[in-house]
Amino acid sequence: MDQKETVFLSIREAIAALQSDFWQYAPQTPLFMDLCPLVLGPDIRIINDSRANVLWIAMPGRRHVNRLRRISPRDLGRLLIDTLKKSPPAAGVMADICRRTFSVLTVPSGNENGEKTGVWVYMDMEGFQCSQCGQCCRTLDYRNEILPGDFSHWKALGREDILARMADITRSGRSASEICPWLAPSDPKNKAGSWLCRIHDCKPDICKQYPGTRKHARMTGCIGFESR
Repeated sequence: MDQKETVFLSIREAIAALQSDFWQYAPQTPLFMDLCPLVLGPDIRIINDSRANVLWIAMPGRRHVNRLRRISPRDLGRLLIDTLKKSPPAAGVMADICRRTFSVLTVPSGNENGEKTGVWVYMDMEGFQCSQCGQCCRTLDYRNEILPGDFSHWKALGREDILARMADITRSGRSASEICPWLAPSDPKNKAGSWLCRIHDCKPDICKQYPGTRKHARMTGCIGFESR
């Protein structure tokens, strides 16, 4: 298994990755419905009322099993994650869930030979090339995703200019989103429409990892796979 092209996730890490995927986009109703038999059982009944933007679900093995109840797409996503946390599936099932969610090749791991139990995920990043469109920096709210390691790194580098901008900015009790202050046009008139990161050599880890997967690029408007 080529470690440069894959990431190993334990079952718990895979569930956390699924939760992150579910929450960061608008509800992925077709995906959630596709996952229901794998997570909730093959006898699950679920109907999509797309006109009302609601789902109807009946849970086998529960009281009033034949009675459908309303559930929103987002609540269905929560139900799937809660069920996975309470009853983590075997590696083979988890690999199938990850394959459908992340739209990449996945391979289960864990057997009598002592392999770690989890899932190998192929990141499918071949062919990606940043086009410097600035889409991620201008539209994604990564301000609250700075990790302690980023802070320690900037402190070790003596980057007081970056540290001075680390503060909780709120408006009416809510976090205020703003364009990254380190983003700048590639030329003064920005004729080419491209952008540069002025702290590229020490930017936060979450920025270095973007987009991470082909799906995340597609879902967030990144054109890095289209520019070649």
